[in-house]
Amino acid sequence: MMIRLAICSFLLVLLIGTSDRQVNVYEDSVAVWTFDGLDDGVGVNSRLTNHGNVSIVPLEGDEASLSKQRGGAGSAAYFGGTSWLDAGQGAQEELNLSGKEITLYVRARATAVDGYSPILTKAGDDHNLAYSIVLNRVDGAVYIEAKIGSDEIAGAHLLRYLLPKTEWNAWQDIIFRFNGKTSQLYVNGKLRDDEVTVGQIRDWNRRPMLIGAEYKKEYGYADVDKDALKATFKGFIDIVALWDKFLPDPCIVQLSQVDELADGRPAYYTEKHRPQFHFTAKKNWLNDPNGLVYYDGVYHLFFQYMPPHRPGAYKDWGHAVSKDLVHWEQISSHITPHKVWSGCWSGSAIVDADNVAGFQTGKDKTLIAFITNGGNPGRGLGPLNTQCIAYSTDGGNTFTYYDQNPVLKHIKAENRDPKVVWDEASQQWIMALFMDDPDEFGLFGSTDLREWSHLSSLSVKGVRECPGFAPLPLDGDPKNKKWLFFGANGDYVIGNFDGKNFKPETEVLRGDYGTNYYAAMTWSNMPDDRCVSIAWMPTQRYPGMPFEQQMSFPTEITLRTTADEGLKAFRYPIQEIRHLYEKTTTLKNETIKGKQRLKMLDGERYDMEFEFDVRRSTSFELVLRDVTVSYNAKTQSLACGGPAMRNGIIVDDWVAQTAGEMNDQNNLGQAPLRPINGKINLRILLDHNTVEVFGNGGEAVISSCFMPGKPANTYDIRSEGQLSVIKAEIHSLKSIWTAAN
Repeated sequence: MMIRLAICSFLLVLLIGTSDRQVNVYEDSVAVWTFDGLDDGVGVNSRLTNHGNVSIVPLEGDEASLSKQRGGAGSAAYFGGTSWLDAGQGAQEELNLSGKEITLYVRARATAVDGYSPILTKAGDDHNLAYSIVLNRVDGAVYIEAKIGSDEIAGAHLLRYLLPKTEWNAWQDIIFRFNGKTSQLYVNGKLRDDEVTVGQIRDWNRRPMLIGAEYKKEYGYADVDKDALKATFKGFIDIVALWDKFLPDPCIVQLSQVDELADGRPAYYTEKHRPQFHFTAKKNWLNDPNGLVYYDGVYHLFFQYMPPHRPGAYKDWGHAVSKDLVHWEQISSHITPHKVWSGCWSGSAIVDADNVAGFQTGKDKTLIAFITNGGNPGRGLGPLNTQCIAYSTDGGNTFTYYDQNPVLKHIKAENRDPKVVWDEASQQWIMALFMDDPDEFGLFGSTDLREWSHLSSLSVKGVRECPGFAPLPLDGDPKNKKWLFFGANGDYVIGNFDGKNFKPETEVLRGDYGTNYYAAMTWSNMPDDRCVSIAWMPTQRYPGMPFEQQMSFPTEITLRTTADEGLKAFRYPIQEIRHLYEKTTTLKNETIKGKQRLKMLDGERYDMEFEFDVRRSTSFELVLRDVTVSYNAKTQSLACGGPAMRNGIIVDDWVAQTAGEMNDQNNLGQAPLRPINGKINLRILLDHNTVEVFGNGGEAVISSCFMPGKPANTYDIRSEGQLSVIKAEIHSLKSIWTAAN
């Protein structure tokens, strides 16, 4: 972003006289302190109260000139670390900024940053924060942080910038602005961070605004003294100004004293531990995939998204789009919590092709998202766990909350995660819902997507949350469909659905044998009728990364009849992965005795397919950088081991568990895999920190994450006995982020 300097004519007021203060950019501000004293320059707010002897000191030389160029007085307030200024609420509560537009500006220089160093705050903790600008030292790094509390959500929106060490004690022009949709943090004329930030600023905060300090408690205080404070600031503050408007770019240029604004945000997607063909959010936390839907050439991937300083339940639906299910672009049209909701929990989306809900207004068909409103009656945030809808009449660019929500009232406990699918046979929409009892799910029916009635209940042993429910052809025969029902851990049953009751025909079968697979969902309205799924891969946080968590690579689900085990669901990488193919290596009819180095492989991203004859080999291993995929022909067991990144999030009894004792060979997963005519087929997707193994066409799948070690791209095949490699085809893969986001 490059924005040429323009005159902000409605703000710039030439000053007449001998003063070298050239302009007054603060004429229409709510308040401004330039610290030639403690009075507000606008003249309507209360005089600052001095606690602990904040001193007003003249600046000298260039520091004085730079202050005056920004409309300052050439003097600053000095804070020694035990002093602060109390601005109260303002004479008419002007400092209780309200509405959907604000701008905050501070010019400050820290002499030391020992920890949390507030410059400007109107807050207790994040539950009632209005706004703040602070310096924060964390793990040896110093960040400039700006936060805003919104009346739409609990918690706060955080923007931050990692300050180079050479600038820790330099003057900083810090500007935070918010327009009801997004917030932006500028430091010295460069955009350093931005975030989707919907709603109005939290204007019910009744704590005084402080300069140089922050309160430690959430609500109320008795006496304003240092014991009531969380921290104080050490250094100089030259200017503090507040506006109840979103200042335009030319004004940011003027305050920052630069010729043009620049985009100084980090170069995302190239970080050390960023997966390169698995979807991650640009920054911050994601979990469950939500609202997967195809419409008009675009695949939509919504996902549970949580910026820092949100309580766990208060999430958005983040949003990414793709034209090929492989290359993704995260966009800003999130679905955010409505003010009567506590958060957008998981759910699904469909295309209302026949406008049965009646929302369509133009040529575009309506996209309808079904969302669990988490609800928190104790905090006045709606009823506990209801099912609500938001709809889009412009192809998914914007969403509107249905004014008659909820469409399904609270039933019991934390019932949640609606998956909506069309049943052609009974000519109705079906909603599968987790009932928050062990193994219990409910099925509901509707013809207009707004009124829902209970059809039946079912229990799937060992399965919780995030139901998937879909009719699929058996063995590719569209005239012979079975229904697949699965839960968050991937375990599933196959059976028949008569428009009211689902009757399983199989036992509960294992859907994934890995250690990082949860909350899978399938796309609706697919143009080719494929059943394509994607799942969350929960892990501990990769150190130093701006993102947390990732998605699995999309897979196609098919139902097949197997010779030994009857009906099973197979899951296999989608064919669009071919768009990433770079260099192809092939092997054919090779015999491995002992160890053979695959010298032709020197990268870290691959799509590999091997066909082995295991009749003369008791076991073999594929060493793939940090992980080892092994097969034991005697036990007919496929295993994967390496530096595991355990999920650390989902409780153990909610996750499908690998049977047997965990060891270095199987700590990334273990699955039964029978040879077919003495042969096994392995398809392996290897990313920077992810391995997904598909045995015999996707009959058994292991999806796991690992911690990459030092670069050492070693690839070997090791065998006990004679292992015949019938054929192998290995494709190096391009990054999905190459064309930029």
